[in-house]
Amino acid sequence: MTFIERLQDRLLRFIPEDKIRVAAALTSSKSSKSLSTQLKREPKAFTAKTLADWKIAVATATDSSEPSFLLLSDLYDNLRLDAHLNSVISTRVYRVLRSKFKIVDESGEESEELKKLFDKPFFEKFMEEALLSMFEGVKVIELFDLDDNLELKCAISIPLAHINTKKGLILKSPGDSDGFSYREGSLSRFYIQVGADNEIGLLTDLTPLIIAKKLAMGSWLDYIEKFGIPPVWITTDNMTTERRDELLEMGINMISNHVGVIRGSETVSIGTTPDTDTYMVFKELIATINSEISKLILGQDGTTDHKNSNGTFGSLKILQGVANDRHESDKLFVQYIVNSLLFPKLQQISSAYSGLAGHSLDWDESETMTNEVLLDKTVALTNAGFILDFESIALKTGIPITGFVPKGQPIEAAPVDEKKKPAVKK
Repeated sequence: MTFIERLQDRLLRFIPEDKIRVAAALTSSKSSKSLSTQLKREPKAFTAKTLADWKIAVATATDSSEPSFLLLSDLYDNLRLDAHLNSVISTRVYRVLRSKFKIVDESGEESEELKKLFDKPFFEKFMEEALLSMFEGVKVIELFDLDDNLELKCAISIPLAHINTKKGLILKSPGDSDGFSYREGSLSRFYIQVGADNEIGLLTDLTPLIIAKKLAMGSWLDYIEKFGIPPVWITTDNMTTERRDELLEMGINMISNHVGVIRGSETVSIGTTPDTDTYMVFKELIATINSEISKLILGQDGTTDHKNSNGTFGSLKILQGVANDRHESDKLFVQYIVNSLLFPKLQQISSAYSGLAGHSLDWDESETMTNEVLLDKTVALTNAGFILDFESIALKTGIPITGFVPKGQPIEAAPVDEKKKPAVKK
């Protein structure tokens, strides 16, 4: 045992009530390194993906003997460049992140002090990564760095290419046969796996659609390049090689400058662009693919894609209800992950979370009323004979309430404070 270890042992022996706190502080000290900081990350090189790439990536990720997420990770990085895909995924994720929650004990009593521990960036990041596992596949989330109050500072998702779920390893480099165990040993308490070992996410079902969309957009750009700018025709009776090259260079420069110098019987004419709506072929295909993406992720597309939708208000409400069904399912998923996986881990990581014993996360379904609605309800309940807590109402509305006058009685003017009375200029 080294001198430092003997000193730590004596400290822990003399102050046993702080043993967990000191151990957590020592673990998260600068001398300790999280696994995420030891990974060899390769630079990303985005290349065009094909259906063949998709088939190989899925096959290697689902190999029962030696699965590898390297190709699948590269494929998903490419797919997430699609703006519409990011938008609809964010719609589901951020609806949960913006939902109100509370920390309650077994009797349902809410704890404001414990809730403050989770009004932090690490908790929002953890919930975001947990929700993304439904789309991107299994996630391993690191909860390591603590601040001076021994509270978590961040939650870090281990890159998919660095995970081997079959062996429970975090790989230093993608493709390694060995790595750091996140399921066993002293470091296991800092890592949470969300999703089954062979979970590859919903993005694999969306891949053919997004590849087709990229092809449509690329073809549209080719069409614009070829037919979007009118052609330039130059006619000359001097077809020497030297003059031909001069006129060719001038014609190319005219595309951006619109200026040409000619001589003799030479002429320049500008062609016409196609007057058909050929571009609609690409536009309709892209719109159709966006609609299919929305249906697969949100269950409907009436509230996301159709700017000129002819649906009635009632039909749109039904479609919104379909999206709400997924929202409630997402909340149930996150609630289970937090209560069954996160809370037990936090109590192992730091004594700052020891108060979580016997507590769980629950969603706060209470509605927040605007001042106008709150005042209307206050008047209605007062007229009905109910006695209300006007101090609480004043606090919520920001309107000072100094008293209450029963209905039908005259309202007396409040006494004027002579000291606050404005001075009159003579």
